[in-house]
This record gives sequence, C-alpha cells and structure tokens, in this order.
Amino acid sequence: MASLTTGGTTTAGTFLSSDTTTAFEVGTARTITLGATSVNLALTSTCRFVSLICTGGNHCHYQIGVGAQTASATTHYLKTGERITLAVPIGANIAAIQGTGSSTTLFITELVN
Repeated sequence: MASLTTGGTTTAGTFLSSDTTTAFEVGTARTITLGATSVNLALTSTCRFVSLICTGGNHCHYQIGVGAQTASATTHYLKTGERITLAVPIGANIAAIQGTGSSTTLFITELVN
C-alpha cells in the first residue's frame, strides 16, 4: 500500500485508475545528486508512478520517458521542497539536472504494482 504526504498530512491508501481501484506499493527509493550535467536513471520495470522531491538549491529540471533521457533548463521544473507524483510509461527513465543555487538532490520514490 502506498502513502502520500501533502500539507504535512500522510495518507495511506490506494491510487485510482479508470473506474477500478488499483493498489500500488512503495518500490525502490532512489536519489540522484544533481550538478550542471544531466544525469539519467532507469526506473524499475514494474514502476508505474514516481513521487519526486528535490532538496538543496532552488529547483531542478527533469525529463521522463522511455529510453535514455536528457534534462536541461527547458525541461520540466520542480521547486525545492515541493513533491509531485506522476504516472510513468513502462520502461521509463528519468533524467535530472540542478537548477540554481547550491547542490541539489532529487529523491525518487517508485510506486509499483
């Protein structure tokens, strides 16, 4: 069973897809230390959603897709301290790069079925 934290409150439960309920379990926890060069990471083959949060710096940029990815200053933006949960395709990779400020770490929680 997965849990989500929003506004300081943690809720355990299931994620809904379509008209049926599908439960996802917390999978592999990953971290990427970010710098000026894009870093690519392959996700687990059973990963269907990711929960992302970055710490340090002011923000990071990320890109999710099938096969190797490259993040840049023009790809998706995630502000430090904000958490986002996204669906990912089968065989997904995630790439990330540091935004402005000090060193940045991207924490990734895989949600698998």
